[in-house]
Amino acid sequence: MQDQLLQTLRELAPGGEPVALTRLAKRLDARVSVLLRELTALSDASLGGVPGPGLVQLACDDGGRWTVRLAVVRPPSPG
Repeated sequence: MQDQLLQTLRELAPGGEPVALTRLAKRLDARVSVLLRELTALSDASLGGVPGPGLVQLACDDGGRWTVRLAVVRPPSPG
């Protein structure tokens, strides 16, 4: 499911712009709650004390609308 999520995000927002979770859910024929769980695991959120990979960024606006965007992942600097 996570690979499919990332691929669909790349298709819907190739420039990295935010995508509404409702739009993503409709495209994948999945519930928003399921996507939130999967996307949280792909974000930088700590689950059980272990930080996630930080591949996506989740945001919720004042109206309660969730969006997700692909994160800019930079390789570690040598050093």
